[in-house]
Amino acid sequence: MGTLDFSLVWKTLLTILYGTLILRIAGRKSLAQMTVAQTVVMLAVGTVLIEPLVGAELIDTFVLVAVAVFTLIAIEYSEIRFPFLKKIFTGHPVVLIENGEMKRERLKQVRMTIQQLEMELRQASISKVSDVKWGTIEPNGRFGFILKDELQPVDRWEFERLLDRLANIERSITNHSNGALDAPPPAPIGNEIKDSHSEEDVFKKLVCEVKK
Repeated sequence: MGTLDFSLVWKTLLTILYGTLILRIAGRKSLAQMTVAQTVVMLAVGTVLIEPLVGAELIDTFVLVAVAVFTLIAIEYSEIRFPFLKKIFTGHPVVLIENGEMKRERLKQVRMTIQQLEMELRQASISKVSDVKWGTIEPNGRFGFILKDELQPVDRWEFERLLDRLANIERSITNHSNGALDAPPPAPIGNEIKDSHSEEDVFKKLVCEVKK
């Protein structure tokens, strides 16, 4: 039975600590959020970090990993300063669905089938392509869908605003009803006067308030 090589133990511990630190510097993004450049660098870092454990020089390996990570950081800052580089290194979202219509040519561009796109829609709890206003595939390969305006869920602010409007309409109807009780007797039959606060007018006002 061979003896334990303690130099391999401390190399392993040092490699893990260094790898954790260098990936912390590189960023906190998960694999699903990485761009192409980030994925390449992370794969390279993982491969190179193993080298000291199989005979390569520790210092040389750490220097190469640092160069790879700081090159990635330089690329990311360059994309911020020079937006045209973003198209080269990262790319832009591709619109696959526009106003409920599937863009078949763009599906070919990203090498995706209709069945694969429909699967993504089902996973997003969307039953029909026609319900989608915008559907995109992001540079990291993830999908984004925006429903049409009439299918958008009501948020809490809109719901409370609607309740306020309904309360105002209810108060308005109540005031009209109380005013009708205090109104003078109707005019003689010969003079047909239409009540401006009739049920029909109140209903029309209710519709107008809801549409605002």
